[in-house]
Amino acid sequence: MAQKRLTITLPGSAEALHNALQMLLQYGLISEKKAHSIEGKRKHEQTRKKPGKKSRWAIVAEEMVQEGLLRGKSEKLLESIRDFRDNFEIPAPVDKTVK
Repeated sequence: MAQKRLTITLPGSAEALHNALQMLLQYGLISEKKAHSIEGKRKHEQTRKKPGKKSRWAIVAEEMVQEGLLRGKSEKLLESIRDFRDNFEIPAPVDKTVK
């Protein structure tokens, strides 16, 4: 019987991955060494993917939401921010060289 290659997208949860590997082992489709290797790689990838450090602005925004500082004022704040953004200009530098 000719062998064919099968590509499988592994499940995200550790329990589902373990169950899928157990099924593949039961049918003799992969070796125990390969199953341990796959589980080890997945664990390494999950521990390596740590969320990045939040910016100070993100931390302040979260605190404002938690404390309810913008309750009922969010639309006014957004309008003020948009107004500031739309009208913000940096003046052109003044040329002080003598001619």
